Amino acid sequence: MKLFYCKRCLMPSTRPRITFNEEGVCNACVWAEAKKTTVDWNARWKELEQLCDKHRCADGSNWDVIVPCSGGKDSYHIAWGIKNKLDMHPLLVYLSPLLPTEIGRRNLQNLIDQGFDLIQIRPNSHVYRTLHKKGFIEQGRPQLAFVTGITTAVLKIATGLNVPFILYGEEGESEYGGKMDYAHTAQFDREWTVDICFSGHDTSEYIGEDFTAGDLKWWHLPSNEDLDKAGVFLTHWSYFENWHHILHYETAKEKLGFQPVKVKSIEDGVTGYATYTDFTSLDDPFMRTLHTHLMFLKFGFGRGTQEATNDVRLGRMTREQGIEEARKYDSYDCHDFLDRILDVFHMTEEEYRQVIDKWANKSILEKVDGRWQLKTGIDHGLSMDNAIEIDYDGSY
Repeated sequence: MKLFYCKRCLMPSTRPRITFNEEGVCNACVWAEAKKTTVDWNARWKELEQLCDKHRCADGSNWDVIVPCSGGKDSYHIAWGIKNKLDMHPLLVYLSPLLPTEIGRRNLQNLIDQGFDLIQIRPNSHVYRTLHKKGFIEQGRPQLAFVTGITTAVLKIATGLNVPFILYGEEGESEYGGKMDYAHTAQFDREWTVDICFSGHDTSEYIGEDFTAGDLKWWHLPSNEDLDKAGVFLTHWSYFENWHHILHYETAKEKLGFQPVKVKSIEDGVTGYATYTDFTSLDDPFMRTLHTHLMFLKFGFGRGTQEATNDVRLGRMTREQGIEEARKYDSYDCHDFLDRILDVFHMTEEEYRQVIDKWANKSILEKVDGRWQLKTGIDHGLSMDNAIEIDYDGSY
């Protein structure tokens, strides 16, 4: 395949399912422009109002909607909006990360204190960490148990409590560069969930040598027949309102008292965690560190690119400024978090390094002084016009 970068943002052609137009602009940037100019947000909001009216519990004896919740800025914004702008009675469902942070706990408790009902799911620690480790080793997905669980566990709660309306946050494919199937359709289905969210792996395949069906109760994905019978309606807030992470942060902070965290640079030590922001992924250090490190190893971009790209699309920084942030943070290798990774996975550093090296994409990376970095000559100046051929089939 050819390696190049979007001429407007920072995303490379190695991002899974990303596409580019003839001018070398990625589909996420094209969509960002379309959201400003062609999407009728008033009409989409009316769709949401109609959905709320359809699922509203007439006598108030049950919740109207489930909002999967991390305790972060986005779930704050959605929880506040669905309750205060749409007069719904939401049930927040929180799947605890493998290693919750103190700031995450405080923000979650604050959300409850602000008047929201919340169910916290804390899976069996042995099963949880083993499933995470399995994903890390076999798929290069150290967040396997969490990423799948925020769908499967939420569905178990929704069907068990007869609250079929489930309202997730952003539809990441169209927002960040991927399949555009649901840019113009509100409801998503089981097949899309398995294909995109689960990277093609139905959770039933994990039953066997390592896990019994009982071990994976929180990770059981109902069949289409079961979902239809329960009347489940899965959708994303980003379909109905233009997704804007800064607006969400302002809502969370001003309306509900959300707290950011002091973030230092990587050079200053532990708190940096591969990003320049102080209000993203505060609850889950694994998402902030190892997950984004594997993203860099497999596809050549990390959290610096991911967050700077969002700010470039919003006009909060120039592409050149975004590139500087990407250079600072993309190749962050979890050095200040390694002891905790080894402890939770029960691995030696040698075993860990073997897995890391296994998933490093040698077509775009080289190891320098023990750390994987982009090969010399690979930078954001590569456009569609001067793309280079790499030996990579996108199978990561």
